[in-house]
Formats: sequence, C-alpha cells, structure tokens
Amino acid sequence: MKAVLLAAGVGRRLGHDKPKALLEIGGRTLLARHLENLAALGLPVRIVSGFMAGMLEAHALDAEFVHNPEFRRGSLISLRYALEGLDEDAVIMDADVLYDPSILADVCALERGFAIDPRTDPGEEEMMIGIQGGAARAIRRGRLGGFELVGEGVGFFKIDAASLPALRAAIDAADPEGDYECALDAFVGEHGAQYVEVAGRPWTEIDFEEDVVCAERDILPLLG
Repeated sequence: MKAVLLAAGVGRRLGHDKPKALLEIGGRTLLARHLENLAALGLPVRIVSGFMAGMLEAHALDAEFVHNPEFRRGSLISLRYALEGLDEDAVIMDADVLYDPSILADVCALERGFAIDPRTDPGEEEMMIGIQGGAARAIRRGRLGGFELVGEGVGFFKIDAASLPALRAAIDAADPEGDYECALDAFVGEHGAQYVEVAGRPWTEIDFEEDVVCAERDILPLLG
C-alpha cells in the first residue's frame, strides 16, 4: 500500500506565500507531521506537488514526487496525476489536515473507505459523506438529506487496487475544473465504500486563519 498526499494547492485563503503543507502548527509543518505518521505505519508516500514545488520537495527529500503543472485548476487534476501508474492499494490524503494518527491507521485498515465525523454541523465548505445501507454512497459539500448517517469527511480515502480502474473512469468523466471529491462521489454512488467514525478523536482541516487558531488552541494539545 502507498500513501498519496495531495499537496499541490496554493492555499490562497490562508494568505501565505508557501505551499499549504508547509504551514507550521506548534513549530512543525503539516508535511512533517504527515511523514512521521506515515513512517509509523510503514507506508511509502507519493506527494503531488504544484505551487512552489521546489520548496515542498526540499522538505521531503526521501519521498516520491509527482508534479501537477496545472495546479491552479481543480483538485481533480491532482488526483489524476496522483494515480498515474499506480497499481496497488492507496490511501489518498489531503495535505491540510491535522489529526490523531489513529484516524489514519483506521482508514488504512479498511478495504476502501473514509473516516467521518458525524458531529459536524455543515456550512458551505465542509465535505459531507452520506451513509446508506451501511455504506458510504455520497460525498458532497454542504448538507445532505435522505441518508441514515451523515458525517464530515476527515480528508482521507482508502482505495483498493481492484477498484482503481473504476475510480479512474470516474475521474475521466468528471469536470476537470472541479474538486476531486466529485469523482469520489460518482464512484461511491455506484460502488459504495466503508467508513469509520472518528468517535470524538481530534482533527481539523485548515482552510482559513481561524482554522489555524483552532488547530493550535484546541487540537494540538490533544495530540500529545
């Protein structure tokens, strides 16, 4: 199994001039924290770079890099680059997440699936995952109706090698300017996926300055 870290984006909403994965929380970059957690699980990592790729690569000299020259378009293109030539199980990870390492370990243990947090009261930004018949069947922004359980996606998705052709087909059919979750939505709508609830474990996605404050104040002290 391989980890695929999507780290090509600019992170304009944070208003800083470096890749989002190099944001420091508690004096350590998100990238360094990801690499430590992945090393503890024995997982090699492929990092999709884009914005200021050289700076990112200098912080992970032992990692495999795939460059997305179209990083200013939708994140779906990063996922397409991420999966090129891949023929093994993979866990696809957003780079802008601070999290308890046990969440990642639980996702990796699935055949394919997500970590979800049912505590979230969604606004317009949150990617929510809808569960029906015991399986994930949708991943979309904002409120989802008609599902037996809805939770915010933590930002990790495990995909099994046998499902890669179907996922690639969903990517090819999706809007190339859109979020990669649009392809995941089509994929799980047809094939389903497992899920694990985070059960109160600490995590946060970091999109805005207030998220940085939350990460430093509320999440980091719980990570040990």
